[in-house]
Amino acid sequence: MPSLAESVAPPGLAQSRAILIVDDHVDSADVIATALELHGHDARVAYDPLSALAMVSEFRPDVVIMEIDLPTVDGYELGAALRDHLPECRFIALTGHASGLSRLRSQWTGFHGYLSKPVGLEELLLAAGETRPSGMYPRPPEANHFPREPMTRRQRERCRIDLHESREVVRYWTTALVCTEAQLRLAVNEVGVNAEDVRRQLKK
Repeated sequence: MPSLAESVAPPGLAQSRAILIVDDHVDSADVIATALELHGHDARVAYDPLSALAMVSEFRPDVVIMEIDLPTVDGYELGAALRDHLPECRFIALTGHASGLSRLRSQWTGFHGYLSKPVGLEELLLAAGETRPSGMYPRPPEANHFPREPMTRRQRERCRIDLHESREVVRYWTTALVCTEAQLRLAVNEVGVNAEDVRRQLKK
C-alpha cells in the first residue's frame, strides 16, 4: 500500500468532496490534505480548534477528518461544536494513540469513521468517500475486548467504578456488566465500587 506522501492521482478520480482536516501536527495534516487533493478532493487544513471553528463560516466541508487528541479542546468536544454548524457533515476521528476505548467513544459521540496514524492511502480514501451512518464501523469492538488498551481485562474489571466519571466510562461499565445504568448505580450503592462485587450483586 503506498504511503500518503507517495500517492499519485489515479486516472479515474472519485467524486470530489470538500474536506477539512483538523490536526495540530502540521506535517501530518499537510500530507493528508495533499493526498486528498491529488485524488480530486477540495481539502483545507486547520491546525487548531479555533481555526477550525472560524473556517467553517466560509468553507462548508462534506467531511471533517479530525485529530481527537487536540490541545485545549479535544476532538470529541470540537466535533460536537462543529455539528451545530455542519449538521449534514460526516466526521472521521483521527488519532496517533488508537485504543478500543477511544474507538468506542468516537462511535458514541457520533463520528462516522475512525483512522489511526499512520494512515494508509486506501484507508484514507475509503473513509473520505464512505456513506455509513455515524457510529456504524465495519468491525465495532466488543465491550470486553479492547485490543490496544494497556490494562488486561481482569485489571479493568477490578478497577474502581466511579459514576461521576465521563459518560463513556459509565457506558463502558453498563456494557461490560450487561446492565442498565439504573441497575449499575443501584449495585454500586449497595456493594461499593469494586467491579467483581458489582457483578455478583447484579447476578442475584
